[in-house]
Amino acid sequence: MSPEQLRAHHQPRVELLAARPYVGIPARAGDEAAFRAAMHDAVPAALRWVLARGLRPAGGPFVRYRCVDERAVPPAGPPPASFEACVPLDAPPCGVDGRLLADELPAGRWIVALHRGGYDGLGALHRIVREWATAEGLWIDRTPTAEGTTAFGGSIEHFRVGPFEEPDPWRWETDVAYLVAGD
Repeated sequence: MSPEQLRAHHQPRVELLAARPYVGIPARAGDEAAFRAAMHDAVPAALRWVLARGLRPAGGPFVRYRCVDERAVPPAGPPPASFEACVPLDAPPCGVDGRLLADELPAGRWIVALHRGGYDGLGALHRIVREWATAEGLWIDRTPTAEGTTAFGGSIEHFRVGPFEEPDPWRWETDVAYLVAGD
């Protein structure tokens, strides 16, 4: 799909979202294989923790990118990054243990675009969303780090329908979302 077709199919929009609590497992990955391995380990582990405590997920899992090396973004697949594999909750949990952490996505305006299909188009959609934000005069909440990477206040891929419940990648649905700065 060309960038123009992707842009028309996955039109970004701004949504006002409330704070969203979650539990997550931190991870780092330098390439797509390491990213997939980390997600396939961490998401089920976080979900088991949630269910073992009688909690209910408040939607599908998501990845929260904390720090991304934007100098090394591959044409396809995720860039080198530190991230969290997350399960959203209706309310903050009463403590976590093991390798889990409890946090929340900040309330505010978020730029959101829906991707339908396999994950190979997500990198292009991230670029489209960032270009759209610039064209609309919106600033994404991001900060350069001393190491040359970019820290994000809110950068997620929310798996509405993904490989954990649907084997056919053509049926997957993923929201790519960025927190707007200054909200």
